[in-house]
Amino acid sequence: MTPDDLIRVSSVRELAACGYARAIRKKRRISLRELASAIGTTPSTLSRWENGRTTPRGAAALRWADALGFRAGEEVTRCLAP
Repeated sequence: MTPDDLIRVSSVRELAACGYARAIRKKRRISLRELASAIGTTPSTLSRWENGRTTPRGAAALRWADALGFRAGEEVTRCLAP
């Protein structure tokens, strides 16, 4: 895993924790089932990620970031605002 990949993993985890990843999925009108299938997980697992109950591991987090179009460090400032 490259340093850029690590930043993307961290970013998608932060975006999930603040609810932004779910908002992006819904804004793009992608169903939970469609996205879960695209990244190779189950809808229930993806739901747990989006609700912050669990955290995706490296490879799964990268697939999720790719599917939603997240780049390294991008858009995380939306979650970090005071």
